[in-house]
Amino acid sequence: MAETLYEIPDATELAVTLIDITRAVTAGAETIDIFTTLAEKCVSLLPVTAAGILLRDVTGTLQVIGASSPSAHLLDLFQVQNEEGPCLECSSTGEAVSDTDLSPTGRWPRFSSLARSHNFSAVYALPLRSRDLTIGALNLFAEQQLSPGRLLVAQALADAATLSLLQVDPQVDLQIVIRRIHVAVESRNAVEQAQGMIAQRFTIDAEQALVRLHEVSAQTALTLVEVALAVTSRDPDSPVARLLQP
Repeated sequence: MAETLYEIPDATELAVTLIDITRAVTAGAETIDIFTTLAEKCVSLLPVTAAGILLRDVTGTLQVIGASSPSAHLLDLFQVQNEEGPCLECSSTGEAVSDTDLSPTGRWPRFSSLARSHNFSAVYALPLRSRDLTIGALNLFAEQQLSPGRLLVAQALADAATLSLLQVDPQVDLQIVIRRIHVAVESRNAVEQAQGMIAQRFTIDAEQALVRLHEVSAQTALTLVEVALAVTSRDPDSPVARLLQP
């Protein structure tokens, strides 16, 4: 029997995730937080090992906005820097792209070799789109092929998160969309800078540093970006400073 949405495990968690994303959008959550949550939820809800988010900036260049792991971040950066990989094709055409072979003689030989070196055997790129406007792609990295039902779940999550940027008519208010993407890129840069500072301060790796930032975010009820800005500004009076003492 064909797999349906209702037969997919964790249907309740999926519903809760969709509601949480919609509420976050309505409450004005920061774009980078919403898309980082999307990447993390894809890993927890689906049989994928990692996920990444790429958005097109004002120049049309893809930018890595969020990733669930360092390996996903590395593979997404590789695609952008080498102009090779499924996310470029997906974000250009607005159609889903997959590679369940990752052959070194296939469409993306260098990307495929790198993906396989991180123990991935299948890669999927799903569009972040609304009507005729595609703003980027959601990348899924897996150790097994995903069924059509699983991909339907991933696309539903991607569509829900895309609302964080496209709450306006993209044909009329494209500049608003571009501005939101610009802010998301700036936020991503702040988080990465804070990661580096925390990693150096505590002699830990970047992934552990990001976990530490998320923990402080939960403890202070501040967004991840607000925590990152407090770290990079070195504000001694911030509650973040007290929680991040060596």
